[in-house]
Amino acid sequence: MNGENLIDTFFNIVNNIKKTAFSAEIIAPDFHLGGDLGIDSREMLEIWYDLEQALGIAVPDSEKRDLYTVQDVVSVLEEKLSTATV
Repeated sequence: MNGENLIDTFFNIVNNIKKTAFSAEIIAPDFHLGGDLGIDSREMLEIWYDLEQALGIAVPDSEKRDLYTVQDVVSVLEEKLSTATV
């Protein structure tokens, strides 16, 4: 799965949880999860759970901290997917 597909997967999950219509066409990768997208900590837990289920990966809680932007999340997902297939 490439970065573009990961961003689409991320937005699909966010949209399902927040009932929004975010997409890569209107949201830049450097947008902040809380400030720009309005995702609170409870919603982010749900998003992480759904991302892990959808992608078949596990991301330790310690790696989920200090992630502030869409690109931060996508970078962690890319890293996990690349090591999962090795």
